[in-house]
Amino acid sequence: MRGRRIAVGATLASVAIACFWFTEGYPTFIYDSWGYHYLSEIIRTQGLMAWPTDIRTYGYPRFLAAVSGFRGVPQEELRFLVFAAQLVAYLAACAYVGRKLADVFDSPRLGALAYALGALNPILLLHASETLSDLLSAVLILVSVALAWKAPGRESPRAPTRQIFLCFFLAAASVAVRPANIAIVAALVLVWAIRAVRWRDVGLRGVGAGFAGLIPPFIPQVLINHRLFGTFNPLIEKDLYRQQASWGMAALKYATLVQPDQSPFLVYTNPLYRGDATPILFLRHHPLNYLATLALHGFGMIDPDLPFTYVTNLAPWYRWPLAVFSYLLVYAALAGILVGLVRMIRRRALEAGTFVVLSTVLVAGACVALYLPVEVEGRFGLPLMALATPLVVAGAALLRNGKPLRPSAKALLLLGAFAAVLGGVSISRWISTTRTNPRVESPANAFVMNPRRAPGVRPHGVQ
Repeated sequence: MRGRRIAVGATLASVAIACFWFTEGYPTFIYDSWGYHYLSEIIRTQGLMAWPTDIRTYGYPRFLAAVSGFRGVPQEELRFLVFAAQLVAYLAACAYVGRKLADVFDSPRLGALAYALGALNPILLLHASETLSDLLSAVLILVSVALAWKAPGRESPRAPTRQIFLCFFLAAASVAVRPANIAIVAALVLVWAIRAVRWRDVGLRGVGAGFAGLIPPFIPQVLINHRLFGTFNPLIEKDLYRQQASWGMAALKYATLVQPDQSPFLVYTNPLYRGDATPILFLRHHPLNYLATLALHGFGMIDPDLPFTYVTNLAPWYRWPLAVFSYLLVYAALAGILVGLVRMIRRRALEAGTFVVLSTVLVAGACVALYLPVEVEGRFGLPLMALATPLVVAGAALLRNGKPLRPSAKALLLLGAFAAVLGGVSISRWISTTRTNPRVESPANAFVMNPRRAPGVRPHGVQ
């Protein structure tokens, strides 16, 4: 009963927080969100085979079309419908993660606390209000990982087959939403291989179920690319990653500025960059500078200095509260990783609880490895924010089941938390001093201002 009260209270509070962010966000579609809306209108009016571009996959525009009920609705109404759908999806994911952790650790109260921690994450709730693919992508990744967790004694013999099917179906769907998530699929293959070796509950039937789940979400993009380019590529045709990695050498971070008479580019220039032509040359000629650049990219992913993707206010009052929350959450997640690692070493065995930590770390590591070289935006860190919750909860559960912490260890943890906040604030303030606003022609502007890229189709509200 107490767990139910916690869940109800957390849900009501999360809805209130999300509604506040919805009113604070940019009120209509612009740049990438405009592009997704534009593409959703093509799907709605002409179907998938009228797809016009080599830089987007079909997943998120298809989601927008479905949310609208395949009707032409005003942009403001569609924005609200997408917000509501993304919020429900996120809270449902938090509920599933909470239930799965309750089963793994045999603690309903722990599951309720896991749900509350996830549901009250203000950074993820903020991005639920944006018509962009990042929150939906993070939700799909989070549930995919949770499906791989083992709950001994609480699963039927056929449960692994269902779990692996849904795991890879959702992982493939996340690739359809954001192509870069192909790295997540690779990480999940490793996760399930470890589970198969440890518990021997996958078998050939499970392998077949995994392939059966993985293939369907890729088929529409393969058909699109075959029609447009004659290839069987399940991802986008254009190599955007290499371009992003090139930009990532000279920039610590990127944001989109939406202010009168200002260029949309808000670039945090990298003072460590020495003009090398490629990342490989940067690493070879200035290894410490490049490694420091990667570390700063990683920090930029979890630092909400400008929380909204479309920036209208360069000094919002909620910057530091969100930043402190983010630093403490990441610190607690790292502590959970350490607890899980120590437990595995001491017991020389992989248990269900430590497998939660290991599997989540492998997927989070794939996200980090994917994004560190590129010109990051704060929204790129949303999967890490989502995956932090199970790491925190699993670490706390493993501590509860182990030896009590000594007073000196508790003091060290508190000192570490203080150092994490102080260090994060200091780095964030320094990075903010590198912001520039170059006035150059924007490909995003060209896309927004040229609805004739798909002749004969104009999204609602575009004249």
